This record gives sequence, structure tokens and C-alpha cells, in this order.
Amino acid sequence: MANSDFSIALRNYAGVPVVELVGKVTNATVASLNEILNRLAQAGHYNVMVNLKRAAWENMEVFSSLEKAAEVFQKHYGYLDVIAEATQIASLLESHRLSQVLRFCTSEGQALTRIKRIPGPSALDPVAMQAHLAES
Repeated sequence: MANSDFSIALRNYAGVPVVELVGKVTNATVASLNEILNRLAQAGHYNVMVNLKRAAWENMEVFSSLEKAAEVFQKHYGYLDVIAEATQIASLLESHRLSQVLRFCTSEGQALTRIKRIPGPSALDPVAMQAHLAES
């Protein structure tokens, strides 16, 4: 894949920046990603999603530089959430360093739930969730 087959898109999902990588990830493209992450942190965005679902890489070590960016977010009580397919996550988890500083999700919705600290259904009290009809 040539560099022209790679793209990085920055968008917003419910108030949270999402950086989406499409194509083959190399050291050069991760350098571009790190530049975007640094700019987001400088702008005060400390919860960011990186969507890798449409990305491919031959060597997970290209992501080793994300450790530093994730630590910057954590210093400000934020997180770098990586969105990927289960097989992609498994390959990234092989790096013990990355598994300690990144949070992995299989969807942007799941990451948003974590970022916004929205409780899942199991955390809600079922009694409080019951609907009641108004008295006539």
C-alpha cells in the first residue's frame, strides 16, 4: 500500500474527538497520529478515541509511541481509547506496555460509555427502572 492509500480523519462523536486511521499504519503515519494527539491535548481534549477498525499493520511496535500520548491524557485524568476489532485488539495486547496505558473497545459507543461514565444496564437498579402509570 502506498502512502496515498492511507488517511487520517478527525471528527467528533458526541463531544469526543475521534481520530480514524484507514489503510496501512507505518512509523511515519503514527508520527502524524501523535502530532494530532498532541494538538488535541494542547487544546484541552483529554479523552480521545482512535479508531483502527479500517487500519492494518504488520508490526504492532509501530504503536509503541502511543504510550507517551496516553500518559499525557492520563495526567489530566483522561484516556486514549482505541477502537478495533477483537483480532486487532489481541495483537495490540501482546505489548504489555500498551495494555497498561490504552483502553480497548470494539465500538465507539462502548468507548463513549466509558468516557462519559454512563452506567451499563447491570449497574442500574431494576426497581428504579420500572414504569408506572399515572393514577386516574
